Amino acid sequence: MERLTFNPGSTRREPVVVGRSSRRRGPAPVSPSPGAAPQTSRTVTRERYDWDYLWMVAFTTLLFFRPQDQIPGVEALHLAELTAIAGLAAMAVRRLRLGQSVTRVNPEIVAIVALGAVILATAPFGIWPGGSLHVFSSIYVKIILISALMISTISSPIRVRQMTWLMIIASTYVAARAVFDYVRGVNLVEGDRVRGAIGGMFSNPNDLALNLVTFLAPTLIFLALDRRISRRLLAAVCALTMLAAIVCTKSRGGFLGLIAMGVVALYYAAKMKPGILIAVIVGGLLAVPAIPQSFWDRMDSITNAETDPTGSREARLRLLEQGIEVFVENPITGVGAGQFENYDDPGVTIERWRVTHNVWLQVGAELGIVGLAIFLFLVIRAYRACFATVRLLGGGRSRRRAPPGGDTAEREILMLNAKSMIAALVGWTICSMFAAVAFNWTFYYVLALAVCGHEIAQRQQQPQRAAPAPAAERARPRLFGRVHA
Repeated sequence: MERLTFNPGSTRREPVVVGRSSRRRGPAPVSPSPGAAPQTSRTVTRERYDWDYLWMVAFTTLLFFRPQDQIPGVEALHLAELTAIAGLAAMAVRRLRLGQSVTRVNPEIVAIVALGAVILATAPFGIWPGGSLHVFSSIYVKIILISALMISTISSPIRVRQMTWLMIIASTYVAARAVFDYVRGVNLVEGDRVRGAIGGMFSNPNDLALNLVTFLAPTLIFLALDRRISRRLLAAVCALTMLAAIVCTKSRGGFLGLIAMGVVALYYAAKMKPGILIAVIVGGLLAVPAIPQSFWDRMDSITNAETDPTGSREARLRLLEQGIEVFVENPITGVGAGQFENYDDPGVTIERWRVTHNVWLQVGAELGIVGLAIFLFLVIRAYRACFATVRLLGGGRSRRRAPPGGDTAEREILMLNAKSMIAALVGWTICSMFAAVAFNWTFYYVLALAVCGHEIAQRQQQPQRAAPAPAAERARPRLFGRVHA
């Protein structure tokens, strides 16, 4: 059970025993034999939320649902900026009151800040310094601040799960709008490809597909492995909606990312429940006839240029070549953040969507080798955090053979998060090979969830590394507190 209390400055989590009377008296419990299974009491963790976490949730809601794009007059209120400022102020007050630094400092935050420093340092050498500074002030500075806020406030397994579900619900909302628009024949580009009904990072079909593929990963993991039936049913509805929207985008990069992400998610799901593999095969056979032929015709253009009447495949190849040329000509400073679209050189062909269509070329061409190295470091750290969490929690073992400490709800939340983020990162990585999304929010949210999950698992593991407790205490595992799954 989770209770929301508006009590700023309180982060205490109170375990309460369920199913046993707190007034029960009698002899002390007998320590089990060495070969016996550990006996754990079912407990509920009361989560107390600080204002900085609540403001961060509000900012994320505004970022993904974007009411400012739908309701006249809301944009003038700058609600996203106000909630971000309020969250940062609340975080600073709370942490300073506890004698801590203003924000948590870890390698990921240092690297995010360093990438921002590279944007500022390379701006004077770019083709339009003012445009690069605008990218920093309007987009990247918010990424720095909100990443610091997330890593400082997502401090428990319950919060990890809440943020993940917020991403899933938001993505489902965007996907439902896209499917509705596709059916009505509105918000279409290139004839029959749907784009996001709201702006921001969902504004074109490829970016829309990338975001849906990324957050479809935890949806599928929850659908397959979550213990609670209600959440699995909700995940099923969300997954079907997102899959339908991805088909409506007809994004080739999204399709490849979907396959890669699906393979990873299926691997983890089938490892725990082998029967899922049969269900996926049957479901796929039933779903294929419902997919329009126009989708398969566009996917065929991945390998066959003759089936692409729009010429976008050839245009994308030309842009990739130009991205490599720009990077080779400006390996140290690049041309400035967000300025590849303004690059003009004799012999350059002006394309309809003038972006690199590749996140690595985007960073290399715009920020140079130093920016590229930092961005690569962030991606590696995200993967490393996920795999380290799986190893730490004994992810290779089945539920019936859980590692010491019992198969607690908190352990399951963190394990599902780690596996979900691995699949999400794989999907994002493949899609990002065909999209310029280095300064979009998607990756930084996945990074924060991966890193927070790992840090929480490390903190929860510390009690086992302490000095051995008396026999009666060792009989009661303390690796994780119990919560309702």
